[in-house]
Amino acid sequence: MDKKETLSDSEKKKKSPTNEKKDKEIEKTDFMNTSELNRLIEEDWTHQKKSHKKIEHILIYPLMLIILIAALTAFGLNIYNKESTIPEILTTLFLTIFTLFFIVISITYNQRKKKIIVVSSIFLLGFLLLSINSSSLFKTSSYTTPNFSGKSITEVMKWASQNKITINQEYEYSDMVEEYSIISQSIKAGSTLKDIDELTVSISEGPNPSKEIIVPNMITWEADKVLQFIQKNYLTNVEIEFVESDKMKDTVIEQSSSGSLKRDDSLKLTFSYGEEETEKEITLIDFTNKSQFEVEFYMKQHQLKYSLETEFDKEIKKGYALHQSIAAGDVISDKDTEIIVTISKGPEIKVPDLSKYTMEEATNWAIQNKLKISFNNQYDDTIPENHIISANYSENDIIEQGTIVKLVISRGNLKMPKVQSLNDFYEWANKYNIVYEEKHEFSDTTPAGEVISYSYKEGQVLNNNDTIIITISDGVKKTVPNVIGLSRKEAISKIEANGLRYNVTYRNSDEAEGKVINQSLRSGSEVSSGTTVTITVSSGKPVVQDTPKVETPKEPEKKCENVTVYFDQSHIKSDPKETCSTIKSAYPSLNFVCKYETGQTNGLLKNASEIDDHTVSTCDTITLIIVDNN
Repeated sequence: MDKKETLSDSEKKKKSPTNEKKDKEIEKTDFMNTSELNRLIEEDWTHQKKSHKKIEHILIYPLMLIILIAALTAFGLNIYNKESTIPEILTTLFLTIFTLFFIVISITYNQRKKKIIVVSSIFLLGFLLLSINSSSLFKTSSYTTPNFSGKSITEVMKWASQNKITINQEYEYSDMVEEYSIISQSIKAGSTLKDIDELTVSISEGPNPSKEIIVPNMITWEADKVLQFIQKNYLTNVEIEFVESDKMKDTVIEQSSSGSLKRDDSLKLTFSYGEEETEKEITLIDFTNKSQFEVEFYMKQHQLKYSLETEFDKEIKKGYALHQSIAAGDVISDKDTEIIVTISKGPEIKVPDLSKYTMEEATNWAIQNKLKISFNNQYDDTIPENHIISANYSENDIIEQGTIVKLVISRGNLKMPKVQSLNDFYEWANKYNIVYEEKHEFSDTTPAGEVISYSYKEGQVLNNNDTIIITISDGVKKTVPNVIGLSRKEAISKIEANGLRYNVTYRNSDEAEGKVINQSLRSGSEVSSGTTVTITVSSGKPVVQDTPKVETPKEPEKKCENVTVYFDQSHIKSDPKETCSTIKSAYPSLNFVCKYETGQTNGLLKNASEIDDHTVSTCDTITLIIVDNN
């Protein structure tokens, strides 16, 4: 029996209206046909599929576009960069083609597998970005300065060329660092390359001939031991002499000096060749590849007559014997026979056309030929950057190893820098021999003495022999007022009201005392703000004394007049005595006596307040107390 039928009447009563409604809906569902249910399921699946596809396309299409841009950028950078090699270009070309195939496959691939495409795309994008970063266009040795100690200058020049950094070379001696290798650098290893334009490296010239060493007392030393010591310590100025002696043959019997000596200090060693000459005949040795010092030592040791000649040779090291006029093994019985030994000057070096060389190529040439090289930089719009402008040797000149070759290197086009001040401009212009001219203009906005403008803007290219025009401010334009006929105070007030400075002098005249009788600048003149105008103030008529009669011995009475004294900054001088003479000159009719006392400022008038703007008599003696700390 069905469970529905077994429900008691009480249980049926307990069912709520809501439950009855649900039962009816269930009954309806039970009778729904199968095809309708399948249609609903299919609609739901289609909706989910479209939503999923939309999400996938939102991620994939922009990602594919970014990958395409990255691939084309990597390829373009390698094509654009002149330093890119053929293998590098082919590698990026292959990578670009692969990326294009990947994009096509990703767009057409099974929609349900798009997550795999997204992950693969991220990995490919990362690889492309690394390719762009490692492009030779951006190679900067990890953007930090390497440690060049002990490395060849050729290595440094190659790095500098890649990073567009100017290399300055200095040479110094070193016992520890091989010749033409780097001893030190001006910028610490590991420093970032940002804002680094120049790097100075110190290059080894080999052992220092002036270095101090301890030379022991070598008396009783045998010849072989002495030679070893000389060679090991790079002594360059040793004189050898052999004399007859009862001491052991080929041992040192005298030494000119010992102790602390420089390698190139003179050192004379005297050897014994025994009590009497025992060797009547000498079998000559082979001097080939022996140093000049060894050759001369042997000749003196055996009392042989010799002379030295030099010639170029690419096989034998400079300073070593090439050949001899009497062959090795020949017996010399007559010691008056001269033996000629030819010493190598090293290979003959023919100077190429250095104007066709870059700085790196010139450096490599110099190192290969064991030359010393000196650089000087100069801007030139006609010579490509890092190429040679000039050299101190011409094409086909013959030079020896160790010669200093001086080169002027082009830094390419010169651009107007960002200049902070006029002094900075002068320093830059003088450094690069820039021609410039100055002109002056009044300006209401630029203070006097500062630059209003340059004829070239920052970053603008300057050609050879271009002239830069500097416009310098004369400050605010002011007009000189007319103060003649005014009183001293009125004139000063009017001058200051016009933004000018003043200076006052005094002179006797027929004009009333205290009136301005002259001004240094013509009224109406246009001058800079702060210009000084000197005014001359009348001291009144000169005092005329009666001429005494000859027949009377009495002195004429002195006529006393009153004079008003005015002091200003023009009277005060740093020299106390000059202050005294200036005031006396300004008031010749007055009798001044100068006294000097110590005080705060030299030349200052200590009792000015007692005299300035006061009326005094020409018959009185006026004491000036002036500061004198000397």
